[in-house]
Amino acid sequence: MQTADKLSQMSCMEVWGGNISTDTSIERPGISCRVYSQSYGEGDAGGDVYYLSSCASGRLTRFLLADVCGHGQSAAAGATALRDLMRQNVNRIRQTKLVQAVNRQLAAADISGRFATALIGTWFVPTSEMVLSNAGHPIPLLYQASTDRWTVCEAKPRKRVAMQNMPLGIDEQTDYSEYRIKMSPGDRLLCYTDALSESVGPDGDHILTHGLIEILESLSGTKSDGLIDELLQRLESACPGNLDRDDVTVMLFEATSRTVPLADSLLAPWRFLQSLFSDRVTFRRPEPSEFPDVTPSETLSR
Repeated sequence: MQTADKLSQMSCMEVWGGNISTDTSIERPGISCRVYSQSYGEGDAGGDVYYLSSCASGRLTRFLLADVCGHGQSAAAGATALRDLMRQNVNRIRQTKLVQAVNRQLAAADISGRFATALIGTWFVPTSEMVLSNAGHPIPLLYQASTDRWTVCEAKPRKRVAMQNMPLGIDEQTDYSEYRIKMSPGDRLLCYTDALSESVGPDGDHILTHGLIEILESLSGTKSDGLIDELLQRLESACPGNLDRDDVTVMLFEATSRTVPLADSLLAPWRFLQSLFSDRVTFRRPEPSEFPDVTPSETLSR
């Protein structure tokens, strides 16, 4: 069974992300994340964007998973622009303000394929909470270790509001909400692009969210480092070619008991002051995976 090609420790005040094929595990205080991304076709870059950032103290980690309209090289320019907009706005304290700012700027940008679904999250170590905002993106799935069950992870709206939580880049006036989930060590959050939910089963019907949950339930006992591989293999087995039609990206988060190092907490004020006078935030691009031109099913056999 395959594990991620690379294991990486993000530093405080660092940004990591892109839109190229990769298979990388990232460790942060209180949470780990494996990012698997395979671009459509023969190009290295595609229309799926993945992004992680860390605050000065290490107590807060932010992520974005987005799917720009189109796929492969045709959507790569829009994906790069969205990644850059996320970096420009990542230090906004309120997550809803961040999403609104990215939406306005993407709507005003003169690029093709500027429309994008997106899932934005903020992990806060002291409360072990993930705050999520969904801009028209496939609904994430939550695994709770205490029950050994997967469920749909979405907020139950108190009332429906027009022009809310729409995909990024469609309307500058769209409002975005947020909801919080508590995660204990061993709990997992699976985020993915629509290549997974739009896969078809042997009957020719789309698998959709409930189909993904059924597959995940059947994989009970699978460790986190093998879950993405097993899930993709099941989808490919259900209908060969399922994952060849679009960019494929999966982000699997797992809550851990890892705490914030004391040194990071003590150095946080100094790092913050440095950032006020210089571009202190470091942007680290992911390295391309070793399988840029093969499908996920072919990768699994390596």
